[in-house]
Amino acid sequence: MIAPAAADAPLDYPIRLDQAAIERLIPHRTPMLFIRQAEVLAHDRYEGVAFWDPTNPLLAGHFPGCAIVPGVLVLEAAAQLAGIGLLAGDPIARSIGPGHLGMLTAVRKCYFKRPILPQEPVHLRLHCRRMADKAVLATGTASVADREAASLEIMVAHVPAQSLQGLLPGNGLAALLQER
Repeated sequence: MIAPAAADAPLDYPIRLDQAAIERLIPHRTPMLFIRQAEVLAHDRYEGVAFWDPTNPLLAGHFPGCAIVPGVLVLEAAAQLAGIGLLAGDPIARSIGPGHLGMLTAVRKCYFKRPILPQEPVHLRLHCRRMADKAVLATGTASVADREAASLEIMVAHVPAQSLQGLLPGNGLAALLQER
């Protein structure tokens, strides 16, 4: 798998991203990094694989003895894939520059069609439509073994990290900015 191209480099699709390349793009880390690999098919189309280890502490109480991946974590995985795809393969997002963080800003629609169990690889497919210079509407599906588990429509925006000043304890903002 290749590393993401420099912001001003010409883009050659598909762009395949492994775990190391993903960690260079977004600040998420274990246990909150769910996307294990991603592929940018075009500036607005992304595919990726999410995975939840059954030992992940986020799953411990949902539900004891019968673990199910919470729907909110599926939405977060989709937002992570959108952020990865935008930063790796969308010329507009790549031109935003440092000092911004991609954030899930809205969930417009979401339908869960089957439970997702830990250890099931989840294949996400997203199409992003630009709503503004720093915001996209991402629509797509999450599937397990070629069976649709969820359909979703979310908004992802790049927000100035400085707008989070005062919301993060200690030097949390500085740590986030150093990640990118």
